Amino acid sequence: MKYCHNCDWFVGRENTTEGERSKAALEHFVETGHSIDSSDSVGRPMPPAICEAFLAHDLVGSIERPV
Repeated sequence: MKYCHNCDWFVGRENTTEGERSKAALEHFVETGHSIDSSDSVGRPMPPAICEAFLAHDLVGSIERPV
């Protein structure tokens, strides 16, 4: 499977060869500029669930402020 990091585009293994998937991924990249990735999984990989408040606290807390 090849999938886009920026939108819902993907191409699966069903009825396609690796070459056809690669060509489709390249065409999507050229048309949109979106980044493409590959996965051996059957479904599209999902990012892990992260508590936004926790993430924001960690990011803001890591910025050193001048005195």
